[in-house]
Amino acid sequence: MTAIRNILVGGSALVAAVALAGCSLEGTSKAGNGSEGESNVVAYEADYPAYDSIDEVIEESDVIIRGTVVGAQVRELLPEASEGDDPAANPQAGVSPEEAAEVDPVIVTVSTVKVAEVLSGPAGGVEAGDTVEVSQLGGTVDGVTYKEEQTTHLVKGTTEYVLMLADHGPQAPYDLLNPTQALYTVTPGEKVEAVADDGFGNAGSVGQLAAKARTIGSAR
Repeated sequence: MTAIRNILVGGSALVAAVALAGCSLEGTSKAGNGSEGESNVVAYEADYPAYDSIDEVIEESDVIIRGTVVGAQVRELLPEASEGDDPAANPQAGVSPEEAAEVDPVIVTVSTVKVAEVLSGPAGGVEAGDTVEVSQLGGTVDGVTYKEEQTTHLVKGTTEYVLMLADHGPQAPYDLLNPTQALYTVTPGEKVEAVADDGFGNAGSVGQLAAKARTIGSAR
């Protein structure tokens, strides 16, 4: 049987978790041991803000960084308790405290990113050489894989990313404004390329993107 439940996560996405009992995802590494095999799957359906241009993503970003992933871990995140009786704004409207306490946590993968360059951000904020945490939906826990179809997880290693991030406060990881429109890699020629097909293809070079971010920032 398929079960659907709505969850508010991190202030940036409304998530519906669809439990697909008995389905398998081949070739998925299970958390903690790196082995491959079959696992049950929970499909997350997330509603993210969408943007009409890369300029809009830059303008809405709290910080834009260039960096590489040096580590990652899967975490369980309890959904935010939103108040109000409007189901559109509060997916848990009408749910009793007892039922709310039984809501499953949301599974996220939190990557630790070593910052090589800050392309945009407030003075006194993130600096080159810092490490920051970036949260993305999904991960594998106890043989169950949680997936969100728009999300491409960051990969530990030498791949350089440009990440356009939302800041949720000092105690919370950053997250991407949009999983496809705010995630880019850097080529050996310094070109910024979208990871997903529906990312923006006109980001230009790292230098051009940084200059555009400064221009947009000064116009605020």
